[in-house]
Amino acid sequence: MNDEPDLILQFPELCDELVVVLHNLLEELLTQFQNHYFAQIERYYVDLRTPDRHTDQMRLPLDDPPF
Repeated sequence: MNDEPDLILQFPELCDELVVVLHNLLEELLTQFQNHYFAQIERYYVDLRTPDRHTDQMRLPLDDPPF
């Protein structure tokens, strides 16, 4: 049984040194991207945690037992 997910991109076989070089390149690219867009990324995730008060469900009056 193959436990690996189906990928859109099929990776070729690479030598160990090239794998490490590409890994470092991708890691540096991600770091630079995050550093450049930090404020926007942070704002997006903060906005996700802020509830939308216009669509919040109203609380039901449950002071009295239902039965």
